[in-house]
Amino acid sequence: MSVLPSDIVVYGSANMPEADGATNGGPVDFSRRVAFYDIAPVGNVDVISSSGSDTATKITFYGRDTTGVIQSQTLSLNGQTWVTGSQSVERLLYAALSGATANGPATNPGGTAAVGDVALAGAIAESW
Repeated sequence: MSVLPSDIVVYGSANMPEADGATNGGPVDFSRRVAFYDIAPVGNVDVISSSGSDTATKITFYGRDTTGVIQSQTLSLNGQTWVTGSQSVERLLYAALSGATANGPATNPGGTAAVGDVALAGAIAESW
């Protein structure tokens, strides 16, 4: 049986700052999942929840554009309806959802903690 990349789950740690000289590591934080994905082709990032009640939830994501500069955007969820981002990124770096703890590189964007599962997905523009 083969192992697919989607079968592997990597969790973050209690302290994950980007600043040099700050405390890193610590116990496993099961609320933080680490994933390694490039957005190909380069495009926008969209968000959706599995719960229709997630309408006051926010997510802030950070990614690198095609020149390597870190860009960010905060999106407000609209329940089970896709919310389209407008910031084009090539590589997703990290994101924080409402209710996130303050021990990572991204801070809590405010809003109400999500009830459902939230998906942040690369959007691909298709032309027919």
